[in-house]
Amino acid sequence: MNDPTVDRLATAALQSDTEAYRLIAKRLSRNPLETALFGGKWNGEHVERRLRLFRDLTPEYERAMAGLGIPDPSATFLFEIIVPLTQYLGQRATETAGTFLVGIGGGPGVGKTTQSKILSACLPMMASAKQRCLSLSLDDFYFPKEERLRRGHKWRTLPGSHDTERLCAFVSALDRRGGTLTVPRYDLGRDTPAADEVLPDTPDICIFDGAMVGARCPGYDTLADRCDFFIYLDAPIAQLQQWRFGRERKIRKQTHGQAGFTEEQMQAFWNEALQPSITQWVMPNARIADVVLEIGPDRNLLGVRRPQSQARTEAETI
Repeated sequence: MNDPTVDRLATAALQSDTEAYRLIAKRLSRNPLETALFGGKWNGEHVERRLRLFRDLTPEYERAMAGLGIPDPSATFLFEIIVPLTQYLGQRATETAGTFLVGIGGGPGVGKTTQSKILSACLPMMASAKQRCLSLSLDDFYFPKEERLRRGHKWRTLPGSHDTERLCAFVSALDRRGGTLTVPRYDLGRDTPAADEVLPDTPDICIFDGAMVGARCPGYDTLADRCDFFIYLDAPIAQLQQWRFGRERKIRKQTHGQAGFTEEQMQAFWNEALQPSITQWVMPNARIADVVLEIGPDRNLLGVRRPQSQARTEAETI
């Protein structure tokens, strides 16, 4: 993995290197996500648990990232974001009857799907609870292009471009145990539905990502209301634009121009759909998130906010 400092320090600390252990403990104490989720209660047991989890998750993390086309993933991303979220969500899921539904929202290109897929790969690796995890996206509920056009929607992403009836039915199906679960899939590059995935039972954890996850508008509020824990990934809109255009270029390159928007089409998509939806339907959702991760230009963690906890505290003081 790149950023060898974290990997090297963690390995040395597990081998009883006192200085490495001290430096790892210091990094943990300064990690705002650790503080937000666990209250900053640092002791030897906490540090040991983090080190073991980092070690145990590394092989699956590297495999999952390679599957996403990232052959040299960041050890810092694993240590500072994935490890604490895996620990926290895994514990919360064991305390919940039925499927524990995690929502991941935020603007285009901020890393929602990557985080969803990595968490769904890492959570089953928890030694204490072998949880069945499902990762899917709101994108998987898009109407086919022909149907969107028939309904008057030139672009994806805006309200009405998703099959919200199927979305609501899927959310309801998560609470039914003992039967198969049909999961829709969508090929974004070719803008057409892919074959459904059929699971033998509902998952223990469902991680649902999408720009409008958390949105309080008709058809989407059912998902927002069902979320047991909502993560919002926050980044400036100019950075979102850079990332989103870069993703489309990658699709064109991987498919030798057979899929993906041209630069001109992408600019029109941004101007007419993405930017308006971000300001109207996406950014407001940060206010209702359980945790907001502030993402930097290198997709590094800049800070963490707990809007819901702050709102509860303010209400208690009124």
